[in-house]
Amino acid sequence: MKYIGEVFKFEYKGFVGAKSFRVVTIIFVCALLILTFLPEVVHTIGSLSDGTDKAEKTAAVFVLGEDARDSELYTNVFTTDILAQVVPAKWTDGTKEGLTDAQLKEKVGAGDYLFALYYNGGSGFKFYAPGNMLSAYTSLTPLTAYITEVARQAATSELPEGVREDVARVAAINAVPEIVDIGGNAENNFWIGYVLMFFLFYVIMGYSNAVSGAVVTEKTSKAMELLITVAKPVHLMVGKVLGIGFASLTQVAAMVAAAGIGIAVNLPKWKELSPGLFDMLMSSNVSGSLIGILLVYFFLGFFVYAFLAAAMGSTVSKPEEAASIMTMPMLLLAGGMILGFLTLSGVLNKTLAAGLSYVPFFTPFCMISRYTLGDAGSGSLALGVIVLAVSVCVVAWIAAKIFRMGVMLYGVKATPKQIRQALFG
Repeated sequence: MKYIGEVFKFEYKGFVGAKSFRVVTIIFVCALLILTFLPEVVHTIGSLSDGTDKAEKTAAVFVLGEDARDSELYTNVFTTDILAQVVPAKWTDGTKEGLTDAQLKEKVGAGDYLFALYYNGGSGFKFYAPGNMLSAYTSLTPLTAYITEVARQAATSELPEGVREDVARVAAINAVPEIVDIGGNAENNFWIGYVLMFFLFYVIMGYSNAVSGAVVTEKTSKAMELLITVAKPVHLMVGKVLGIGFASLTQVAAMVAAAGIGIAVNLPKWKELSPGLFDMLMSSNVSGSLIGILLVYFFLGFFVYAFLAAAMGSTVSKPEEAASIMTMPMLLLAGGMILGFLTLSGVLNKTLAAGLSYVPFFTPFCMISRYTLGDAGSGSLALGVIVLAVSVCVVAWIAAKIFRMGVMLYGVKATPKQIRQALFG
């Protein structure tokens, strides 16, 4: 244990003390802080602008048809000022200009207006917008809601005076749901799980490759000859993996802390800037315990792949060969991510997804997916942790045998026969 501790401290200090490590950490922390402070930045930039209203930056036009022009109700509610309250834009009254259907298409197509509205009474209307401008379609929902209300008022005004109030009262009734969330709502949680899958994949992949690269580099410099005179190969491997692993966790912790602080400070601003995203997060089945669960599964999942990477790295003798030898671990990692996505999307049968979540190389992805969907309770999570913990020990034991054989090979790659003898000889 003494030698493992010494190797651990050496690797940890070397990894954390590297200039590239500090630069990458600072860049990512600053980027995350800027991203989470985006609502505040947007608000500040807006307050420092030249005072022009947001409505002046978007051009839109509306035209009332002949029937709508003959109705005082429609002409009163379709004005540039009222429509600017419904959809912030610099509205133009195309009715006064006598714009035709062809002219509306031409002007929207030419970019004179972001979108155009044609209304001739009732509940139907035409909305002109270019298919490659998604921003135009964000205006469709509020316009639809507004015209729906206008159509209701118009229909109500045609009724006998004695029943208008009763009809208006009935029309104003809205259902008020009481949500009893029992989990398993993929619609609310898919994107959260989607982001977590990518986080696990890229972090585990990046730091596992760092372990493999460190082993190959030391073999190339012949530093291993000196090290194995002091400590056993297994002590070197465990110390190296733990050192790089905890250095990696230090970097991840710094980035997660930056994101957490930024989100906590700017949560009200995020609600104001992006209410849809805020509501999705708040209505999801994911509780605050997700961070802890994610860290535990990332920690154990990383060491499964890190020990495997150390073993693979010890079987080659050149840095350029490290990428090719890591193909198999990366395929397993990619397979786990794909299965996690399939679990999230509901493609996999729940029984099959539950079974795959206990396959060690897939457990971090599949179990996190099941948890975000509400399909994994505390018992399943605990069993998954036990599976990963046992797998770390088993993979470390196998890796130690391969590592002990591989560190003494210089100039040649280990053959399948040598690896088999190391494991079973």
